[in-house]
Amino acid sequence: DDWHTPPAIIEAVRELFDGLIDLDPCSNSRTAPNVPARTLYTKEDDGLSHAWFGRVYMNPPYGRGIGPWIEKVREEHETGRVTAAVVLVKAATDTRWFRVLSKRYPRCEVAGRLKFSGCKAPAPFPSVLFYLGDEVQRFAEVFARFGVIVAPLPVAVLAEEAST
Repeated sequence: DDWHTPPAIIEAVRELFDGLIDLDPCSNSRTAPNVPARTLYTKEDDGLSHAWFGRVYMNPPYGRGIGPWIEKVREEHETGRVTAAVVLVKAATDTRWFRVLSKRYPRCEVAGRLKFSGCKAPAPFPSVLFYLGDEVQRFAEVFARFGVIVAPLPVAVLAEEAST
């Protein structure tokens, strides 16, 4: 469940966000956080129960409880409270929560397996970084160093909306 973000990813997020991450709703610690965000919610704080805002970086718990985190970031962004977000998750393309983001938002499909901070070996799964925000070109420029940038086609979004 607990995979600490590699420093290179954190630096790319900071570059995209002009140096400042406003919120990490899934922080590992208040005293020694892996992500240098202005506001941190730890497991004890229950980030799902708080309002989110500004520029968010999220590396949620990877277990079965990931769905509510994905729904929360999507909702907070679509209501405008979150102006931009980068979400690091495993590339579980067969899951509902993955499709929630992949149908609407661009992503970076990380080449190879990430070596998460504190781990001796690379992750046993592929990773992807989703971007929710208006600076898609800048996201692509900053994150292309990690892998392939993929964006949903507008026709796919329109077809989804027509079927609901």
